[in-house]
Amino acid sequence: MSEWFGWMGKVLDVDLSRRSVETSPLDRGALRKFLGGRGINGKILFDSLRADTDPLGAENLLIFGTGPLTATPGATGRFNATFLSPLTGLFGDANSGGHWGAELKYAGYDVIIVRGKAERPVYLEIVDDEVNIRDAAGLWGLNVWEATAVIRKRMNNPKVQVLAIGQAGEKLVRFAAIMSSMSRAAARCGGGAVMGSKNLKAIAVKGSKKVRLADPQGIVDNFRKIYQAVTSDYKFGFYPQYGTSILTEGLYPLGLMPFFNFRQTQMEGTVEKIGGQTFVDKFLTGKKACHGCFLHCDHTYRIPEGRHKGTEGQKVEWETIVAFGPRLGSLDLANILVMNNLANQYGMDTISTGGSISLAIDLFEKGILTKADTDGMELRWGDPDLLVDLVHKIAHREGFGNLLAEGAFLMAQKIGRGAEKHVYHMKGLDPSTEEVRGHKAIALAFHTSTRGGDHLRGQPPAEIGGFRGVDPKIMAERFGSPDVGNPRVYDTIGKPRMVKWYQDFAALIDAMELCRFGTYWSRFPVEHKEFSDMLRFATGEIFSPEELATIGERIWNVERAFNLRRGFGRESDTPCERLQNETLKGGPLDGERIHIDKFNEMLDSYYVIRGWDRKTGRPKRSKLKALDLDDVADELARHGQVVEE
Repeated sequence: MSEWFGWMGKVLDVDLSRRSVETSPLDRGALRKFLGGRGINGKILFDSLRADTDPLGAENLLIFGTGPLTATPGATGRFNATFLSPLTGLFGDANSGGHWGAELKYAGYDVIIVRGKAERPVYLEIVDDEVNIRDAAGLWGLNVWEATAVIRKRMNNPKVQVLAIGQAGEKLVRFAAIMSSMSRAAARCGGGAVMGSKNLKAIAVKGSKKVRLADPQGIVDNFRKIYQAVTSDYKFGFYPQYGTSILTEGLYPLGLMPFFNFRQTQMEGTVEKIGGQTFVDKFLTGKKACHGCFLHCDHTYRIPEGRHKGTEGQKVEWETIVAFGPRLGSLDLANILVMNNLANQYGMDTISTGGSISLAIDLFEKGILTKADTDGMELRWGDPDLLVDLVHKIAHREGFGNLLAEGAFLMAQKIGRGAEKHVYHMKGLDPSTEEVRGHKAIALAFHTSTRGGDHLRGQPPAEIGGFRGVDPKIMAERFGSPDVGNPRVYDTIGKPRMVKWYQDFAALIDAMELCRFGTYWSRFPVEHKEFSDMLRFATGEIFSPEELATIGERIWNVERAFNLRRGFGRESDTPCERLQNETLKGGPLDGERIHIDKFNEMLDSYYVIRGWDRKTGRPKRSKLKALDLDDVADELARHGQVVEE
């Protein structure tokens, strides 16, 4: 078949060391197995890197991949950035929305592979088939917003979509983000530092091609059906209005919001001061959307009064509100919005930024850090000037900020003196800002995640306040246990099955490059059957719901194999010392912690369900063979990381 539908059919391969640009066709066989986006990216990374690759060395790859549904009706402009993480040493990737991913497809490309390292700062300019490596001497040192404006002016087109790093990426802050559409972040795992290590400031794209559809009328009709299903659901009443800021009202009462570096889950006045309704009433100025999305959960804001009066910005997520607010002991929403702007300009993962700062304040309060370590600064919870100042220092690796720029886990290792006992992490990654000690399935999902603790890696929403809008009997039937929605229960039957299902489901969504907010993950009635229809109308390829579930599982196994080859096995799935020894205080989950024996029973069950070895978490060759991953099994065998039968 020579025609391409859904996919554009082309890979752009850029070697910065050689200053070369080449194109090649997408591998159709790989598409049947991995679809695109996160799936194709992960397999390229696994096949291309040695086990001992330096994350900040020229040998690391930076891969940007769209999916077959990117820029099609009913989908968005999402893309995946994939790399070896300089923050964790694990498989690293980050998914982002906005408009850049759609523009890349309009220029004619599904995937960009960036290799090597430029001798001096450069940026990539793509205008359809014209691809140039441009000098970025005048851009280096600018923040994301400034660099975007300069590039658009140089290209004489305000509609050019620019993906860029700010000063944090240039300074190799280990949790630097890759930014696009000014405020959309491919944030997790430090991709911005990888981009900075390659002296690559930006990738500017303008395209004029069309994404061809196998059945245009079919996809439009299908979109109307999905639109009707989603917009008639009660949840559509709050996503467009509030975005994820409204999660404060929903998750705070459940004890999921962490305060003071995960010491507690309650603080008087929280909902009233930083809730979604307060954001809308006091700061909201408009609504925005990613490319082609009808949920439009993005917003613009303006601070109307006080010392930050007139400050404007866009896109603030619940994760950011918590990371820059409660986790730092602050309920000052205006200051949180200022810090959000800085993170967007400097290009920084807000979750990890909040993680480093909160750990530092915690250690200072405990006497492990002193003024001799902090450049004479008195670290205090909730100090608005201090918090803003620390963001600046991190982005520039200035003074004490140089230590914070390492991320909480590595920072604690460097400090020593018992600091390691106070880090809250999974696989060295600051987790998403949900408290897991009282939610056992979420704890299992975070610890077995292939990139470290993260809600977007398969957090099961069924455990959060019950599965609203879905009959509990359906959950019990699907996962084999009535306890899947009870957060405190260590269930070795339903919860491991549920975690696997959502992890594979999330991988599939990222491979198609859909947004989770319009799918079953956010409790809307859209999952494998609907995905099958969308792919058939877009690409002309038939993927059964069962085959799609297998694709998600295949992607997860490749990522697991990548980490095993790097030496991360069962021990990296084990809760850190703090989660085991420190109990939650106050709130609805008072007294909860991770009981390691019971957790390990769930982990054993999870491994068995995945077809991995119960003791080591290594995949069995028979499982990899069943997933058509014989080459992965052979590679793991060379490193002693596969179980032969």
